[in-house]
Amino acid sequence: MFEVLPSKKIYHANTIKIHDTQIENSYPYVVRATTNNGIKGFIIDDPTFTNEKNTLSFAQDTFTVFYQKQPYFTGNKVKILKPKFAFKSPKILHFISAILQFILKPLTWGLGSTTESIAEFKFSLPLKPTANAQTFEDIDFDFMEKFIAELEQCRLAELEQCRLAELEAYLKATGLENTTLSSDEENALNVFNGNNSGGGGG
Repeated sequence: MFEVLPSKKIYHANTIKIHDTQIENSYPYVVRATTNNGIKGFIIDDPTFTNEKNTLSFAQDTFTVFYQKQPYFTGNKVKILKPKFAFKSPKILHFISAILQFILKPLTWGLGSTTESIAEFKFSLPLKPTANAQTFEDIDFDFMEKFIAELEQCRLAELEQCRLAELEAYLKATGLENTTLSSDEENALNVFNGNNSGGGGG
């Protein structure tokens, strides 16, 4: 399903300037980290050396797999998994990266992997109810897309409930629990929360 590619150029963290946030002309710097989509920060260099967006980064020592939505640079021992199939939504790669992450979980740091061993990893994907074989055409990409969309909606609902709970706790602690916000105040609060919601890179 994927072509296993080397990174176009390897960047060592101790030899480059890494920015904490993305600035003009910078790209994500993906390493073997297990959080934040593997992104250590952002660096500026010749974009010719970026790896393609809409691919998966595969950390060879930590066995972490992340979907990368932007062109990106990498550190050492990070391979690029380029889909051999056409897909209409990034949610497909989110789904597959989660599956890969799950099956790789038992593998430990330092075990290492090669291009050949990565290419041999086998995993299962949902098939269409009408499938009679296991070809690309039989894979139920629509199900995967809808599944991830539902998870995202659930997460948004959880965050909204958490935000409301925090607001209620604050109002109670400050003796303002019976205060009614005007529509302008509610809009301002929503804008503030939207600007400060943050989120991982990738």
